[in-house]
Amino acid sequence: MAENDENSVLIDCETGRELGCNTFCCRLLVQLKPHEREERSDGLPAKGYVDKNEHGLCVHMDTETWRCNIWDKRPETCREYTCNDDFKLQIVLREGFTNIVDLVKKTSTAYIPQETYISIPPLPSASGAE
Repeated sequence: MAENDENSVLIDCETGRELGCNTFCCRLLVQLKPHEREERSDGLPAKGYVDKNEHGLCVHMDTETWRCNIWDKRPETCREYTCNDDFKLQIVLREGFTNIVDLVKKTSTAYIPQETYISIPPLPSASGAE
């Protein structure tokens, strides 16, 4: 794991998976910001989203190590995402999910008070991280 600056928080994704997130953020539809979109040579509009693999996971996730292959160059949407504030993750941790459509349906009827959110813990410190 890359060493982070003092303003960032390392999230313990291993514990998150143990709690049941099942690499939740790597399954989300990640929209690229306009300046992150690559021009295409075929005349079609630039792609606005990060591709998924055949299992619905981000193409940049290494399925052997469960780590991001482009961590230092990941899209702004990924950099800005905080799982502990995500209502959808709270649904996943309590009820699980099979696909994004299932998750959206569950979020439309669920109520979870923010004070009862399950938190994915930050790692103790960036120093000594892999």
